[in-house]
Amino acid sequence: MTTQTTEIKKVFVSVDNAAQWIVLEDEMQAGFNYQLVSIEDLNDYVAASGEYFTYNIETVEGVAKWHTEEKAYGDAEDYICEYRVTTKS
Repeated sequence: MTTQTTEIKKVFVSVDNAAQWIVLEDEMQAGFNYQLVSIEDLNDYVAASGEYFTYNIETVEGVAKWHTEEKAYGDAEDYICEYRVTTKS
C-alpha cells in the first residue's frame, strides 16, 4: 500500500494591509495582525498578480487547491481558473 502525503501550507493576509501576505506552517508565528486567507482572498491575489500557489492551502473555508478547467463551446474554448475547496474544515 502506498501512502501519498500532500503538503498543505497556511497563507495569511495582513488585517491592516491586504498587500502583505505570508506563508507559514504555524499560526502562532503569524501574530495578531494576520488572518488566515479565504478563497475570495486567493482569487483576488491571482487576479491582481497573475500568480498562484502550486501547493494546497489551508483557508478559512477548508483546504483549497488551484483548479484549471478547459471548456469547449463549438469552435471556441474557455478556461475556468480558480481556487476550489477540496477538503472542508
